[in-house]
Amino acid sequence: MKMNTSGQTLQDQAYPPSSTSWRAVAVLTALYWFGTLDRQVAALLLPLIKADLQLTDSQVSLIPGLAFGLAFMVMSLPIGWLVDRISRRAILFVGVLMWSLAAMGSGISRTFGQLLGARAMVGGAEATINPSAYSLMSDFFPPAKLTLPMSIFTLGGNLGSGTSFMLGGAVVALVSGAGGVTLPIVGTLAGWQAAFVVTGIPGLLLAFLVWTFPEAPRQKPATPVTDSATFGDLGRQFHRHPAFYLMHNLAFAMIMGFAVGLQSWNSAYLARHFAMPLAQIGFWLGLSQVLSSLLGLWFHGWAVDRLFSRGRKDAHLIYFGAMCVLACPFGVAAYLVDSAVATIICYNIAYFLIMAFASIGPAALQIATPGRLRGKATAIYMIVLSVLGTILGPIIVAAFTDRLFQDEAMLGHSMALFAGATTLLGALFCWLGRAPMRRAVAEQIGA
Repeated sequence: MKMNTSGQTLQDQAYPPSSTSWRAVAVLTALYWFGTLDRQVAALLLPLIKADLQLTDSQVSLIPGLAFGLAFMVMSLPIGWLVDRISRRAILFVGVLMWSLAAMGSGISRTFGQLLGARAMVGGAEATINPSAYSLMSDFFPPAKLTLPMSIFTLGGNLGSGTSFMLGGAVVALVSGAGGVTLPIVGTLAGWQAAFVVTGIPGLLLAFLVWTFPEAPRQKPATPVTDSATFGDLGRQFHRHPAFYLMHNLAFAMIMGFAVGLQSWNSAYLARHFAMPLAQIGFWLGLSQVLSSLLGLWFHGWAVDRLFSRGRKDAHLIYFGAMCVLACPFGVAAYLVDSAVATIICYNIAYFLIMAFASIGPAALQIATPGRLRGKATAIYMIVLSVLGTILGPIIVAAFTDRLFQDEAMLGHSMALFAGATTLLGALFCWLGRAPMRRAVAEQIGA
């Protein structure tokens, strides 16, 4: 590979300076952190919401699942179309402001319908973050160096998820101890309502950080193409590599289901099965998840980039398939052991192993897809993840409990069954997608 006098490859010279690229990653990571903060806090609050609004398991599962996921899915296509055409920073700016206001709106909701509507607005606005960030990072970094920055970006999501539990638990404990909090105009808020309001506030300030880095120039593929970028072009790309896109999307959707489905019910399981106070649940789940994220994501990104740079064009699927197999027994055991401490430890071992799905999946997609189609391909990918993961994950766990076992006390068995099924299916789809990925990647970056 040709190098210049400073040791850069000629390919690397086509990308913005490293300092600019990493500054963009820092901002995108911060936005993802606080976006996930107000998204995931709902998972901690489900027991309180269920009791306050007198809901069933199936009804309350719609709050982190259908309400958020359906709007996220519907908005993904138009946003993916926009990402390939206009300023990605502008898309992010509007999205962050909107999801922050909607998160605060969740906190002033008084009925189940109002809360569903507010969570839907959060989902629709948060559909801006992934396509915009993935597209920007793939234009800031060459393919062989892309997984690490995407892993750092994913760290923001994992930190947001962890800190949402810690902050949400603290707010609930504080507000509940004071008998509620009264605000002008909106009146008195319960602990779960105040937690929604608090987690939505930071985004109103952070949105302006998108203007601290430049819009990355869009990279051109190795094979010359026309400038058009329609969904018809994306359909032709899918037709050339159908097995890759199908297996890739299904594999990572299974693990999205694992993450969202289990996170949505962890607090309810620990409260029901071990009678843990919600503030204590939030602290320990949040702390352990943050530690798992800090230890794991940098390693996963580094390992995949190293495999890929050594010529393994299917490195992302080989690696992640192995992580799914390793995570399976720990995910199952987490909900069959007889202590809360063992549950949290087993869950976090499994989570440590599969957490990189949010960076490895998008990195593989960006590398195998022409630059002009990445926003749309990401939109389709996020729709699949929304339907099979975000929407169906919490609902399937609730359905296992309400319909299969017909006993709320069997929630742990529902979660164990779900954990085993999603990790094994994820591993299978990764294995089937390896050869198709090699062909798709070769078309983009050469043999």
